[in-house]
Amino acid sequence: MNQPKILHEGELIEHPVARLLNYLYDQEQTGRLVLFQEGVDKTVFIIQGLPAYAESSLRDETLGRYLVKTGQITEEDFEASLNLMMSEGLQQGAALVKLGKLRPKELYQVMKSQTLYKIATAFSFQEGPYRFYSDTEFIARILRFEFAFHAVLKEGVFQFMPEETLDRELNRLGAGPLSPRAEFSARLAPFNLSEPEREFAGLMDENRSLSDLINFEPAYPFARRLVYLFALCGLIGVHGKLAGALRELVPGEEEFTARSEGIYISPDAPEAVVEEIAEEPKESPDKIAEFYIELKRMNCLEQLGISAEAGDAQVEEAYRKRLEEFDRNRFSARLDPELEAKLEEINTGIISAYEALRNQDRRDQYLQGLREKEEADKVSVGLEAEKFLQEGLKLVRGRDWGKAQKMFEQAVSLRPSEPEYYGYLGWSIYCNPELKLEERRELAKEKIRHAIKMNPNVDSIHVFLGKIYKDEGKKLPSVHEFKEALRCNPNCREARRELEAQGVKA
Repeated sequence: MNQPKILHEGELIEHPVARLLNYLYDQEQTGRLVLFQEGVDKTVFIIQGLPAYAESSLRDETLGRYLVKTGQITEEDFEASLNLMMSEGLQQGAALVKLGKLRPKELYQVMKSQTLYKIATAFSFQEGPYRFYSDTEFIARILRFEFAFHAVLKEGVFQFMPEETLDRELNRLGAGPLSPRAEFSARLAPFNLSEPEREFAGLMDENRSLSDLINFEPAYPFARRLVYLFALCGLIGVHGKLAGALRELVPGEEEFTARSEGIYISPDAPEAVVEEIAEEPKESPDKIAEFYIELKRMNCLEQLGISAEAGDAQVEEAYRKRLEEFDRNRFSARLDPELEAKLEEINTGIISAYEALRNQDRRDQYLQGLREKEEADKVSVGLEAEKFLQEGLKLVRGRDWGKAQKMFEQAVSLRPSEPEYYGYLGWSIYCNPELKLEERRELAKEKIRHAIKMNPNVDSIHVFLGKIYKDEGKKLPSVHEFKEALRCNPNCREARRELEAQGVKA
C-alpha cells in the first residue's frame, strides 16, 4: 500500500475552503482534503477536481440528524433507528428502511443530499489546519456521488461561508474596476442564477469597482457573495485579469487559466433532439441505486450472496448469477450517466469480491481478516456516547436537570469532539437549580459558545444561547441567536416562536 503524499497543507485562515476546492477543481486533482477546526474534522474526497463524498465527525451531519433537520423524520424515528442500530448492528440508513421511514429507492438520493450538505457546511470552517493528500485508494471504498461543481461552490459560499472570511477574501481583490472576462455571459449557466442574480450580473462592466457593486445592496443582498464567486471562478477580475490572490495556494503560482470544462455553456445553445425508440421493458434503474448503497456496506460474501461455508462451485455460480443480474443489457439504453457509472462500479465490485473468494485458500485468508475486523468493530464509542445523550434527553423531558447534566458529561467524556454534546451540557447546567444562578449562567455560556465555535450550524445550540441572552434581558444578542438557529434549520419552530414572542419577523 502506497503512503498518501501531502501535496498541499496550510491554515484555513489563509486559504479558505472555497479557494481550496476551486484550486483543486482547476488542477483536476484527486485525493482527500482533510479539514480541522476546534477538535472537529471533516474529509472531502475529490476525484479529478470534483467533490464526490464527505465524512464528518459531527453528530449534526449524520444521516439521521440530517433527516430530522430537514423534516423527513421525527425525533422519535431517529431514536428508534438508534435502538435498531445498537440491537442489530445496522447502519442508520438500513435501520430507517427497516423501520419503514425510508423506502429503499429513496436512500440513494437522501444520502446524496446529505453528502452535499456535508460538503457545503465545510465552508463554515474558518480557523485550523488543512491537508490535501494525493490518494486514489479511497475510490473503491467510498460512496461516489456526482455533483455539478459550480452548484456546490455556490451553495457553500452563499449559505455557509462566514462574513469574516468573505470580507477577508474580498479585501484581497484590490482596487480598480471589476471587469467581466472573456465570454462572461455564456459562462453564467453552470451557476443556475435566479432572475435577481442574473440582473445583478448584468450590472458588472468595465467601470464598476467592488465598492460600487457592494453599494447595490440591499436591493441585491447577495451582491458581495456573487462578486466573490465570480472572481474566484475567473469570470471577473480587476481590469479583466484573473484574481490570483483569490485563486492561488502558493504565492506567484497563478499561471494557469480557469478550467473550462463544463463552464463554457451558452444559454442560447439549441437542445439536442433525441429520437424516441421503443424498447423492451427493462429493469428499473432504482435497482442500481439501491444495490450501490448496499454494496459499500457489504462484505465480499454478501456481495455475491453466499455463506462463509460456500465451496468453489457455489462461489462460481453466485458470481455468474450476480454478473447476469447487473448486466448492462438488462437496463434501458438511455440510462442516466450517473447511474451508468454506478452500474460499472457495481460490476467492478462483484469481480473484486469473486477474486477474493474464488478458491479455498483465498476464502480462508479473507474470512480471517473479516473476523478480526468484526471483533475490532464490536465497541462503537459513538453509539455509547449517543446512549448517554438519549438518556440525558429523557431526563430533560422529565425536568431532572441534575441527572441530565451527568448524562451529558458522560457523552462529552466519550466524544469530546462533538459540539452538540457541549450544547446540551451547557443547557442542562443553566437549568440545574442545584447550582447558583450566576455560576451556572457563566459556565453554561462557556460550554455553549464552545459548541458554536466547533460547529456554527446546529440550530439547537443557538436556541440555547438565545434563551440565556433573553433571560438576561439582552434582546439584540438573543434575536441574533434565534435568527442563526433559523439559518441553520428553517424548520426550527422553537426559534420562530421565540422571535414572534419578541415581536421580531422571522
